[in-house]
Amino acid sequence: MSRVIIAVFDGLQPAQIDSSVCPNIHQLSQDGCFFESHHPVFPSVTRINAASMVTGVNPGSHGLPGNTFVARDFDPGRVLSAMEPELAAIASSGLPVLYTPTLQEILSTVGLEYMSIGVGTSGNAYAHNPRGEEFGGATIHPDFSIPSSLHANLLSSFGEWPAESIPNTDRYVHAMDIFLDFVLEEKNPDVALIWSSEPDKSQHAFGVGSPESCAALSQADAQFGRLLGYLEASPNHKKADVLVLSDHGYSTIIGAVDIEGEMKRAGFHVGPGPEGVLVASNGGSALIYVGEANRDLADRIVSWLISNEWCGAILASERLGHIEGTIPASVISYDGPRCPDITVSFKWTSEMNVERFAGHVYSTGGAPGLGQHGSMSRHEMNNTLLCRGPSFRKGERILSPSGNIDVMPTVLDLLGVTVPESIDGRVLEEAFSDFEGEIVSETREYVATRKTEKHTYEQSIVVSRVDKSIYLDEGNSSVRITKI
Repeated sequence: MSRVIIAVFDGLQPAQIDSSVCPNIHQLSQDGCFFESHHPVFPSVTRINAASMVTGVNPGSHGLPGNTFVARDFDPGRVLSAMEPELAAIASSGLPVLYTPTLQEILSTVGLEYMSIGVGTSGNAYAHNPRGEEFGGATIHPDFSIPSSLHANLLSSFGEWPAESIPNTDRYVHAMDIFLDFVLEEKNPDVALIWSSEPDKSQHAFGVGSPESCAALSQADAQFGRLLGYLEASPNHKKADVLVLSDHGYSTIIGAVDIEGEMKRAGFHVGPGPEGVLVASNGGSALIYVGEANRDLADRIVSWLISNEWCGAILASERLGHIEGTIPASVISYDGPRCPDITVSFKWTSEMNVERFAGHVYSTGGAPGLGQHGSMSRHEMNNTLLCRGPSFRKGERILSPSGNIDVMPTVLDLLGVTVPESIDGRVLEEAFSDFEGEIVSETREYVATRKTEKHTYEQSIVVSRVDKSIYLDEGNSSVRITKI
């Protein structure tokens, strides 16, 4: 019976895979397939990418558009944090947390099972299998489990979870104990995933490539080495296919933007109501919900946004109609019932930080020099995917575009399960050992401009495509001073 094992390292950039820092991950990248053009979905934040990994669709379809967002169908007057209590409240109201079927929901129709364990946020863990009580499988997190009865059982068997810390090594060690002894050895599901919150936590706290974040990654890699050793020795898993991935890339903060405060100072009403604006901060981007999709108000907001040095690319929902200077959110499948009316990705550069990692960006939080993500920066829109096992080619560098939306269909195909035609992702067949075809991709640039008395704002978004699957490569803006 085929088995698929997935290890996620939150915020791991391909450029960080170095033999001196993470030898186990590095060796796997040399032995198997290294996807050099792998993409998260935008915004490049964790919880929406976790949802895209298990649904195979973009955020416009699955309904979780950010780490913070407004669920118009649940509470249209409030910005929600996508954590387990809030997401569980949506589910308890009778509304779906995710609009499309998850990996476990599909596997359950053919008698297969998916189990995950993670030490990141509770919302990240919850998104993997929100309907687990109904469709089976399991999600394990320090704060809760699905099914709920599992939480107390694991506390009894493995003891209390260590306190959360930076680096979060103690929790990850505990998670790996449960993953090896309970998930793999006792339950032996068809698909099993373990999620490390490093190097993300340390990069937020100390910066990309800092000694502290490198040490955290090394410690997480050592636990991954435990997993590889177990798989090699286990009769049930010796021939398992292993995927290593991250949820997003990373940048270094140029400066922090209090976008709510700045909008208030500019005269906008931040709050519910027909003339109100709700702002969901997502690191390198901000999601702006305009009261009653007020087009005139939205136009004034865009006019104000482009006057700021931190303003990068701007998307607008088709609910508003055409707004000069914006690009339709639908070009990257980011237009849906819970998606914002206006999305601004902050401006970024490719300058190196002090540790020689490329990428700087403005951010809704944090401090200059620390790590952040969430924007359309090419350094955040390129993340990690490695594959090794009997199904995959050996020692292959794969250049065709791929993304987190491709994880679910690829896993289904590895297990011999029919992939739903409705999903956005594709099977990454170019990595398979028996593949003899050719992957054809194309790249398109979308451009929009808006002139004011003082300057001309121009933005550009670059999107790659393979068949119907689209991948956002980058998006940014430039400003030209108007000649008098």
